[in-house]
Amino acid sequence: MRLVIGNDHAGFFLKENLKEYLEEVDIEYEDFGGHSQEIVDYPDIGFKVAYAVAEGKYDRGILICGTGIGMSIVANKVKGIRAALCENPFSARYSREHNDANILTMGAWKLGYRIARDIVKIWLSTPFSKEKDHLRRLQKIP
Repeated sequence: MRLVIGNDHAGFFLKENLKEYLEEVDIEYEDFGGHSQEIVDYPDIGFKVAYAVAEGKYDRGILICGTGIGMSIVANKVKGIRAALCENPFSARYSREHNDANILTMGAWKLGYRIARDIVKIWLSTPFSKEKDHLRRLQKIP
């Protein structure tokens, strides 16, 4: 799996923690920044990650900002992206299983490191079900 990860200034520390987790479980990723707590506008990073996934350069992406909402809005503006804001493992599982989400967004102000790692673990390991009903629904999304 080719994974890309990005954040704004509010998501920096959560992203750094998740990078440690990804390395522990041997998942390769590319970090598109931000690379510090220096203020960066979330659309700049969000669009960069979303276009890279939409163009097929990466299979999936993870975006982190303070609430996860801004990154979700930005990513979902890109054709072919199905970004899901997940705040618990249940949402992570169903965003993949039913919606084939290709970008996970999370809010650093709302999640501790442990739950964020659980969300990422489930989101990365859950396949899309490919059930007829789910496929039909996804085909209705331009």
